[in-house]
Order: sequence, then C-alpha cells, then structure tokens
Amino acid sequence: MFFTPHKSHSRKDLIELIKLFKLDIEDVEDYNKKYLIEKLMLCLTQTTSIIPDNYYYGIQNLNDLKEHLIKPNQKKTLSIKDRNDIIKSTKLIIQYCKGGYNEELSFYNTTDEIYEEARRISQFGDIPSVRRMCSLLNQNPKSKEMVYPVMSLKTQNDLKVKSITSQKYFNSLIIKKKRIFIQFD
Repeated sequence: MFFTPHKSHSRKDLIELIKLFKLDIEDVEDYNKKYLIEKLMLCLTQTTSIIPDNYYYGIQNLNDLKEHLIKPNQKKTLSIKDRNDIIKSTKLIIQYCKGGYNEELSFYNTTDEIYEEARRISQFGDIPSVRRMCSLLNQNPKSKEMVYPVMSLKTQNDLKVKSITSQKYFNSLIIKKKRIFIQFD
C-alpha cells in the first residue's frame, strides 16, 4: 500500500514517531523533512509489525500508524488565528468565573450563551487555558451543567506524570524490625 503522510506532520513529529516505534532508520536527526518522509515510507513498506503504543498515540499496529500519518496532525489542526480566538474566548469566560459567575459583569449576555461557547471551545482541551476555563466553569454553584475538555491521549498521560512528579508527600507504609524493650515498675 502506497501512502504519503499528511503535510501537517512536522519533521519533529515524524522523528518522534520513528523513535517511539523504533523504526529501522538510522541518523533520523540528519535528514530534512522530504528525505525523512521517503525513508519512512520505504521503512513502513518493508516492516510487517510495530511495537504497540498505549501511552502517547494509542496506535496498536502498522495499519493504525499509516492511518495516523495519512490524517492531518491533531495537534496542528488550528491556525494561529483560530488558536488566538479560542484563547480570547477562554479569557472572557474565565473573567465571568472570577467575577462571581455574574452575567452582568461578563462580556456575554446570558448563561446559556456562555455555556454554548464553552462547549464549542472544550473540543480543544490540549490548550491549557481551555482546561482552566472548564475547571473554573464546573465550580459554578448556580449551574449543574458540566463542561469537560477533550484531550488527546498524550496530553492526558503527560498531565498524569506531571501530577505524580509534583506530589510532595507520598503515602507509604514502612515496616522496621528491631528489638523493643518494655520495662514495668
């Protein structure tokens, strides 16, 4: 099967995939994107199986990897203008949350308008300000509606690792065996 990776995948993304799946391409850092794509296509046509990845991309086999490469890169679906518009909207909703969940102090006219915009924006959960907006909006005592950010598997796992490494205290049980002398008077 002949395929061409979508042009939204950057050279850095391709190198990350090659290293993650341990594909047999030497000196990947030395190639430009065009030559790297040629090497990758040749390698994938000669390869029969890959190591499954449950951590970053959820790719289980060679066909899933090819399908991932053919589709546009999920991280790069937004243009800079679209991303800035989303961040601007999240700031307006965060202002509403910090203002005591009062519509009169916010940019929006009604609560329904705010939640409608939040549901639209929540699809871009890989952006940190979107996750913060959802968290603050879910603390609204006046509304029972919850808005959850949609995140990629890689972002979810990165956040788990970040929360584990930022813990200051770990709960653990330490058992020490030593002699104890008790004396009664």
